[in-house]
Amino acid sequence: MPRATFSRTAGLAASTSVVLLMAVLVGGCGAPDHSRQPAQKGAAAPRASSSPAQVLHSEQLEAALPNQYNIPWELEFRDRMAWDNADATYCQSQRWPDEWCSEALSYGTASYTNYRDQGLEIRLISFRDSATAARLFKGEGTVDEVGESPPGDDIDGYEVEPSAENPTWSGKGIMVRQGAVLADVQYAWEAGTKVPAGRLLELADVAVRRIQQAQAGKPPTASVR
Repeated sequence: MPRATFSRTAGLAASTSVVLLMAVLVGGCGAPDHSRQPAQKGAAAPRASSSPAQVLHSEQLEAALPNQYNIPWELEFRDRMAWDNADATYCQSQRWPDEWCSEALSYGTASYTNYRDQGLEIRLISFRDSATAARLFKGEGTVDEVGESPPGDDIDGYEVEPSAENPTWSGKGIMVRQGAVLADVQYAWEAGTKVPAGRLLELADVAVRRIQQAQAGKPPTASVR
């Protein structure tokens, strides 16, 4: 399966082991290069959070992950899972950094594909409070990466570069914090694929709005459709 490595960090401290983005007929992506690069061309200013920084346990976290009715029509929903962090080893197997896994309450992932040339993965991880999440993740997204008024309390963008194993796949990702919850939204595609402008930021915004709805005790309904 296609793999890639990130050229820009999302503020993580994990290793650069392979990331599985899609499980069938589509490309995966590599885990982030966790060395921070300086922000360029002016850092974007995320919007202030207006929703409570409520933590999300596995049932709420799973509901916050977009389903088949919330994603772009050309992608097919594959699976959606979430777990409470009873065993940090399993959290680590989901590619979250060791330090994050030692403090996380829950984490989850959902994947989507068109089984041809595009793949999307959205991962969420929740901590005991927003102060913990803010300490672990410091977003330095630039305007070029995340727009002038990006979603969330902290945000960063990164590139998904082709790998030696899969030189025709690349993509982009956004890491964003909303209160006590962090979302990693990663979109990958094969060379020559036409991806709508603003698609990644649109998906990051949906992820944040669904987190906000879950934090407010509401059924998440935010969608790109």
